[in-house]
Amino acid sequence: MDESAFIPVRDFEIFRFVFRDEPSGISHDHAAGSRPQAVLSLRHLGDMKFDPEHGNPAREAFLRGLGVDPSNVAGIHLHHTQHVAYIESLSDLDATLVNNPEGFDGIITGNPAVVPTVTVADCMPVWIYCRHCGAFGVLHSGWKGTGILKQAVVMLQERRGCTSNDLAVILGPSIGACCYEVDQARAAYFMDRFSSSSVRVTAGAQGARYHLDLLAANLHIARTLGLSHMQIAHQCTACTPRYGSFRREGAGSFTRMLAACGNFPGLADQDGA
Repeated sequence: MDESAFIPVRDFEIFRFVFRDEPSGISHDHAAGSRPQAVLSLRHLGDMKFDPEHGNPAREAFLRGLGVDPSNVAGIHLHHTQHVAYIESLSDLDATLVNNPEGFDGIITGNPAVVPTVTVADCMPVWIYCRHCGAFGVLHSGWKGTGILKQAVVMLQERRGCTSNDLAVILGPSIGACCYEVDQARAAYFMDRFSSSSVRVTAGAQGARYHLDLLAANLHIARTLGLSHMQIAHQCTACTPRYGSFRREGAGSFTRMLAACGNFPGLADQDGA
């Protein structure tokens, strides 16, 4: 990852959208103002579970620290699908969820006042931004949801007329192939859909062992879509204690991290943005 696009802070990480065809420090966004930024909370801040019924004080405190009113935040219960909601307001999200009971695993908006969010704990957060129309959002890409990036890009092309060159994408930290062992059936599924590079095969005492590479799978998708403005986080969440990890921490105690995309006034005090 371009080091200028990745800023570690004590409680979270900031990722910037970068376009390779722009001179350093020059942007050609659709309108004046700063680009949205991508933020990921770290494990020690606590579990960021989306719980609209009971609330989540840790989540709300984190958002307020970013200068965001939680009432402007779009959150969803995750379903491990490849479905993406496009909204212009939080009421749009409510209506969209009513009409799509199978749920969503990504949110994109054209409204700079809205902050799309998902939670992750080994699955990959994928942030996306279009400099042509200003739409932005975040996706949750686990093994079932791998392919959601394609759905988001197609949606932006059809709804907003975005081209591949208009889009910047950030592939965030996720469980790496070093730690993500799966069975042969799941490995075959990935190799069939996302090329052989998405699976690492090694010899074990009991035969072949298979490890999924979520990053390689998403890079394959990006290449087939003609996306070239990419930022990539190579850290493995299962190997790295600062991240929440379902596989490392266990099903009963894993820490969901909040992946958010938007305009964060509180970041001005953190990184000079």
